[in-house]
Amino acid sequence: MTTIKKYLILFVALFFITPLHATEAAYDLEQLQSLFKAYKRQQAYDYAKQHLQAMEGEPYFDYIYGVSAIDTGHASQGVFALERVLLTFPNDHVARLELARGYFILEEYARSRVEFESVMAIEPPRAVQETALRYLDMIRLREARYRTTSNGYVEIAIGNDTNVNSGSEPDPQADIQLIDTSTAQEDTYTGVVASWQITHPFAPGWLFNTAITGSAQINKEFKEFNTLTATLQTGVRRIYKESKYSAELVLQQFNLDSEKYRTLTGINLDWDFSISQKARLSTGLQYSVLDYPDPENEVRNADSTNLSLGYTYTFATQMMPMLLLNLNYGQDKAEFADDPLLSDGALGNTERDFKGAQIGLLMNLSQKLALQTTASIQNSQYGGVVNDDQSGFTSSIRDEDLISASFNLLWLINRTWRMDLKTSYLENRSNIDLYNYNRTQISANFQYAF
Repeated sequence: MTTIKKYLILFVALFFITPLHATEAAYDLEQLQSLFKAYKRQQAYDYAKQHLQAMEGEPYFDYIYGVSAIDTGHASQGVFALERVLLTFPNDHVARLELARGYFILEEYARSRVEFESVMAIEPPRAVQETALRYLDMIRLREARYRTTSNGYVEIAIGNDTNVNSGSEPDPQADIQLIDTSTAQEDTYTGVVASWQITHPFAPGWLFNTAITGSAQINKEFKEFNTLTATLQTGVRRIYKESKYSAELVLQQFNLDSEKYRTLTGINLDWDFSISQKARLSTGLQYSVLDYPDPENEVRNADSTNLSLGYTYTFATQMMPMLLLNLNYGQDKAEFADDPLLSDGALGNTERDFKGAQIGLLMNLSQKLALQTTASIQNSQYGGVVNDDQSGFTSSIRDEDLISASFNLLWLINRTWRMDLKTSYLENRSNIDLYNYNRTQISANFQYAF
């Protein structure tokens, strides 16, 4: 072999081999660990991805890479990495738990259940057991698309309401005097909610769903403002891999002081689309007929239409915060808008265009604690002049903003019990003083799921 050929072969070898050694030398385990432990999962995934070719097969690297991949929307890559870990360490329940979670995200529920049950079989630490049991419950619910399932919950709340009747605050400077039932009344209350639903698959990808919900607020002193709501929802769902469609009929009755106050008959159409593992888009169209049987309130009868658009995004960072955004637009068309006797009240107090926006954030403080906050605003512009002697105005078209904010701390006590500490604030700002009011509710809620 000539000297020239020898140098040429050496040059080619160095050209291809040197970058590989440089890559291996550049890999820093401590840096990867630091990113992972700080829950900077996107950075950990990006860093590990750079060294995947050289380091895959090394169990600790594969574990960090696999979990980071699952948390950043690359579940398939994460599953492959964690399967490599378990080939070397089949008794690693932590890696098996993460693998089961990856299968769950990929909707491979049978494989996910097997892995979660394998974790439970070796009696891992309590926190690991609770995580596995929570996912097994979710798998049972997801499998409703394959077999008939039912579930429900009962919730009891104890709280304080600063304005149980949504009454306005009296204005000392105003010329009109409001009766007591028109002003804000504060009271403590007990709330009860019970819900049960059944889901039955009748064809591949097709589900029949029925839900019954009842809720009541029982005030300690002002019994005349006790409320009771009963709702029946029944419809069908069509499920694809990335999209879900649903159509349902809604029947509802709302009672005030044990008397029928309002009935609602409606249709809901919804579409939910999975943009990625971390982002979802949803739209909804609701049409309902509102009927007030009492002749004194029939001016409130209306056909209501509401269109909504929602978006959720889960960040791959510590506490896995989930951002929730929602926009809506709708109309209430008064039944008696053209009635010679009732049109003034119908146009001034019932017929309206409304639009709103909501933003929320859900954060997992720990495996058992979560914090949810929301804020919203809705503007309503009515269709005519208010004709109400109490309003102090006879030539104003009602225009108002409904502003609300809520704070909820959730504690998952165990698989079936949950406690919520809730605070909510609502303020209605109107150009007509009679309709200005605010309301604050604070409660402790205890829920049992079955």
